[in-house]
This record gives sequence, C-alpha cells and structure tokens, in this order.
Amino acid sequence: MRCTSVKRDPALIPLTHDHHDALAQARRLRIAATGEAAHRGDAAAAFIEFFDTEAISHFREEEELLFPLLVEVSATVPDLLQRVLVEHIQIHCLVRRLRLDLKSSTVGAGIMLEVGERLEAHIRLEEKQLFPLIEQVVPASMLVDLTFPPRRRGWVPEPDGVSDAAGSAASAMGHDPNKQRGEGAQGG
Repeated sequence: MRCTSVKRDPALIPLTHDHHDALAQARRLRIAATGEAAHRGDAAAAFIEFFDTEAISHFREEEELLFPLLVEVSATVPDLLQRVLVEHIQIHCLVRRLRLDLKSSTVGAGIMLEVGERLEAHIRLEEKQLFPLIEQVVPASMLVDLTFPPRRRGWVPEPDGVSDAAGSAASAMGHDPNKQRGEGAQGG
C-alpha cells in the first residue's frame, strides 16, 4: 500500500487502521494463491480466521455505527453507500465459497485471488470515496460522538509458508500490523 498523506477525521482512524490490516491480509491471500498449492489451505484458513475475528466486526461497526450517520443527514441513501453495502454482502459470499473450498480441501488459486482483489477494491472505494463523502456531509459534532466497541485491532495472522511481504511493507510505513492498538473509539 502506498503511503499517502490523507487527513482522516480522528473518529474514522480506527476503521482506516482496520482497512490497512485487511489490505495486508488480502495481499497475503493473493501471494499465497500464486504460490505452491500445498500452502493455499493454510493461507485460506488464516484469512478466514482474520475475516471471522476482525473483518466481520469491522463491517458491523461500519453498518451499525457509521453508515447510519450518513443516512441520517442525507435526503436519500447515497448510491455510493448502497454499493458499499452490496459489496459487504458480496465479500461475505466469496468468503463463504473460500470456506467451503477449504472444508473440502479444494482451495483454488482463483477464489483466493478473487477474494483478495475484491476486498482490496472495496477498501479502496471506502477510503477514497465513501469516507471523504462522510467527512464532507456528516457534521463533525456527530462524528466526534462516534465510538467503537473495544476489540483488538491490528491483528494479522501469518499463515505458515507465506512470505510476510505485506507486513514488511507496513513496517516500512511505520505501521506494525501485529501490534495491538489501544481499545475504544480513538484508540486506533
């Protein structure tokens, strides 16, 4: 991930940190997909563990805490928000397929690449379009009251046999993907 100097509202920083960690996971999954077939199962299992313990919580926080603020201040539900919500469901569907393939020991490179690419594109859409829209239309007084339940942020499991290129890139940016961040609203 390229390091850019996007100024993010402090209330959204925990979600942006989650996005960074998810990008690292998506990259690990794509790297494993192009590697040895023997390691695909381990990488898929690590990604599913990440998805179950981190990404689902992240989606829920967005859907239950952040997105309602945008709807509340908008006359209609923005098309961009509808697209993001549909993408959440599509990502759930892809991960379900990955989970079924893992269960039947038939994890293919195609599904791994699709999950990784779809997740990355989704994150980029949120960071480059949706979050700026939210920052533009949701009053700061509403965002300042935004709090997220405490949970461990920044956990990125490392599957056996998969290079940690994503983690190395994160470290080069001054971000330790394995370091536990502070809990709560502004802790991340």
